[in-house]
Amino acid sequence: MWSERINPSRRLKVMMVAVGLEVGGTEKQILDIASRLDRRRFEVIVCALKGMGTIGNECRDRGIRVLALGGRGKWDVRVSFKLWQILRNEQPDIIHTFLYLANILGRIVGRFLKIPVVIGSYRGVEIWMSWPCVLLDRLTARWVHTMTCCSLAVRQSMLSRVGGAPEKYVAIYNGIDVVRFGGRTSLTRADVGLSDGMPVIGTVCRLDEPVKGLTSLLHAFALLLKEPEMDGCRLLMIGDGRSRASLEGLALALGISKQVVFAGMRRDVEKVLPLIDLFVLPSQYEGFGIAIIEAMAASRPVVATAVGGIPEIVVQGETGLLVPPGDIAGLAEAMSSVLNHPERANAYGAAGLRRVRKRFSIEVAVKRHEELYETLFAMSGQGAMQESDVLPAA
Repeated sequence: MWSERINPSRRLKVMMVAVGLEVGGTEKQILDIASRLDRRRFEVIVCALKGMGTIGNECRDRGIRVLALGGRGKWDVRVSFKLWQILRNEQPDIIHTFLYLANILGRIVGRFLKIPVVIGSYRGVEIWMSWPCVLLDRLTARWVHTMTCCSLAVRQSMLSRVGGAPEKYVAIYNGIDVVRFGGRTSLTRADVGLSDGMPVIGTVCRLDEPVKGLTSLLHAFALLLKEPEMDGCRLLMIGDGRSRASLEGLALALGISKQVVFAGMRRDVEKVLPLIDLFVLPSQYEGFGIAIIEAMAASRPVVATAVGGIPEIVVQGETGLLVPPGDIAGLAEAMSSVLNHPERANAYGAAGLRRVRKRFSIEVAVKRHEELYETLFAMSGQGAMQESDVLPAA
């Protein structure tokens, strides 16, 4: 029984439950956290409701146990029973679920099996959620001890939408390996279809409209190219997604297809970022923006939209510039301002690197997860949590 296992000298068993383990921001964060938790204090298992995926294999390569349940589609009833069996057999002290389906199933099964600590998570503002999904989220949210949120903006958004005690919502920023993104690159611009001697704007994201605001970016870039000193500028778009064909068509219609490079998905973004002069992320919605902190770790100046958690990352006029979402003229002006003032751009890049080291390193994120896990487990069985018992927001 779980009650018989409370022993401060033993390792806590933590099971991190994801929907799938293909490459994605949430999945990469699970890999980075799970692989760095102190093995002297934590035994970690990663569970995927669907298949193993690339991230699952990387977890195994780093010595992490991975359980893939093989679910298919959005709602595979068999997965619920498989998750129940695994949790009953493994008897974790803590389960930490990621993304909607894992959140819901983890809460229900965790409640039924009386798992000591159940933690949910919110990774974005969840604009897609229908009212039935919101209702199910609200009904099951009472069965978690804490919901981790990747930014204060996400915390406020989900608290307003789902409700419940504010002290249950804890913001823990995503973290990255700063050293990995701060090194030199072995690539040249020719390796990504670019030439030397021209200003290059880069973006890294899923090509998903209208969420990522890439239509606005292409229109703003077309405006920028009308400036005489910017006629040699290039736009490098790294990523893939359902909107790629339509974006390529728009670039052609705007007459800028020769100035835009669609580079597709890459696993070596840290080698590409040093090749660009300015990083841009013009999202309409963004829970956090991990691509921004990767660019800042590479000492790149940033222009982004003031939505979601982005203003918590980019300090206006210090690490880059923020513009309203959908403001095409404002976006073009901001990009021009940075590219036409190299000294200012360098200052933004240096300040961005300092900020990432201080607030958004993977070491900071891991420490906060370790503190959260140990705090909640120590409190398990001791009655309702008080606001003073949980970690500060961020």
